Amino acid sequence: MSDLKPPRLFLTCMSGSPSEENAVEMIEPVLSHLDGVIWVLNDVPPTAPVARYLESVKGLGRIIHRAWPRGRHHVAMNDTLFCGPMVEGDAFFWVDDLERPMLPFVSRIKSEIWALMQEADLDVIAAWGKPYLMRYHETLEYRNSPHWSLHGWNGRGMEWSTIEPDETKVRFNARPSKRGPQDGLHWIGHYAKYWIEYPPGSNHAALGIEQWGGDPNQAFAKRETQRLAFREEMRHRGVPLTVDGLKTLLTGPLDETLKNHLRAEKTLSDFYHYLHGRGAELRDTHRPSDALPLP
Repeated sequence: MSDLKPPRLFLTCMSGSPSEENAVEMIEPVLSHLDGVIWVLNDVPPTAPVARYLESVKGLGRIIHRAWPRGRHHVAMNDTLFCGPMVEGDAFFWVDDLERPMLPFVSRIKSEIWALMQEADLDVIAAWGKPYLMRYHETLEYRNSPHWSLHGWNGRGMEWSTIEPDETKVRFNARPSKRGPQDGLHWIGHYAKYWIEYPPGSNHAALGIEQWGGDPNQAFAKRETQRLAFREEMRHRGVPLTVDGLKTLLTGPLDETLKNHLRAEKTLSDFYHYLHGRGAELRDTHRPSDALPLP
């Protein structure tokens, strides 16, 4: 049997524009169970309130300041693995700054959950498909952006929802209440941001690709080609590759070229219709047949 000595436990996170409020809401309820906080701040000065708060609670961890690597989440996320504090035998969990690790789960990590991981040779406990609690190894590495994955395990993984089907006892999603607009339609602008602002090599076009039907690899290739073609069209028109740039473009007149792009991708169509007051009719899917018709 493996050594069941309780591990050092680290909370790890990466964010671009976090608020002190979000950091406090995430950390304070579970702080007494942590040995350290490792947090990557992209384009955030050390004097910012959130940076000062994180320094005050980092314990054995580290607060890392770096430039935002232009939509490449995994590059910044890997800093949490390679910045120094964690060593073989430690445990860590990863949360987005709009997620909240829940005390009923975190309070059990050093005792019963760690024992389970050791005895079953588990490196990863996933929560609803996303790696959540991990044993630290030097071989670990995050890849892909914005929908990242963790590689380099030495052991096995398991899905925690088979033990606890209520996600709110494990991890709480604060995105709907924190991201605007506050009308249940925050996903529209969020998908549009990834569609426009993320560079070639992004795997965003794979999100929801199973809803397209047919071969998912072919569907992804087609959708990614459409995404990059639309970004080139925005460049050709002198429009910034930002959500604000997209808003400027889609609140003006639509020519046939733009209409064809909107017909080809529901993300763009949804954003157009939201801007024109039809948000209540939109559905949070990636299925082309669910797109509203253009005028």
